[in-house]
Amino acid sequence: MTDISAVKDILRTVSRHRSKGDAAAKQGNSERAEQAWAAALAKSEEGFDVLAITPELSPLRARSLSNEVAVHAAELMGVRGGLLHRLGRPRDALASYRTGAMLETSHHLPQTYNRVNAIKRGLIVGVSDLIDLHDEIATARATLDKRLSTDETAADDAWLWADLGDLCLLLGEDDSAISAYRGFVARGRSDSPASTLAVLKEIVAALQEHGDPDAGRVAASLRHVEEMLSGSRAL
Repeated sequence: MTDISAVKDILRTVSRHRSKGDAAAKQGNSERAEQAWAAALAKSEEGFDVLAITPELSPLRARSLSNEVAVHAAELMGVRGGLLHRLGRPRDALASYRTGAMLETSHHLPQTYNRVNAIKRGLIVGVSDLIDLHDEIATARATLDKRLSTDETAADDAWLWADLGDLCLLLGEDDSAISAYRGFVARGRSDSPASTLAVLKEIVAALQEHGDPDAGRVAASLRHVEEMLSGSRAL
């Protein structure tokens, strides 16, 4: 029987290491930041051991997991993806997010963290065009929209509103994106919109660099919401 409490303890330890790394990075101490992130990544591997799986999860093995194990496995995949991204390993991060996304979809989980990050990081790395991801984006958008409208705890999470805004923006639904970003700004920290805006600019730059046919449309949508997210216009 899987010891879920042990996995939760591991995730808490990973979170502490990650927070120390983030704090060090903000202070400009990249060496200390990388050490903390590497420690968090190593600790996360213990979680996979407890769940008796590996990060390189096959679709068949993913479907065979119980829902309880799948929930925590998906969380570990997302955490691992974020750490790999911080450590400058974008393709490994994308692989982790994609595996987490597979768990979210195969088990019909309400969580969309991996799906959203797999979409955004896939565009940034340049392995996918927007047209290829349209159905995936639309499905994640519908799942997230439903969760935010039915789960009060989720509706208080600023970053879920940011994710919804990002998905709407990528779909060309500018008005819906602005509405979601308003929910994000109302709930997030004062520096949170700048972080979201930076990722959106990274996506647009990548789309332009890779010659994505929808690059111009997304750039125009970004200009539509940039003033609000930058805080120069009142909500």
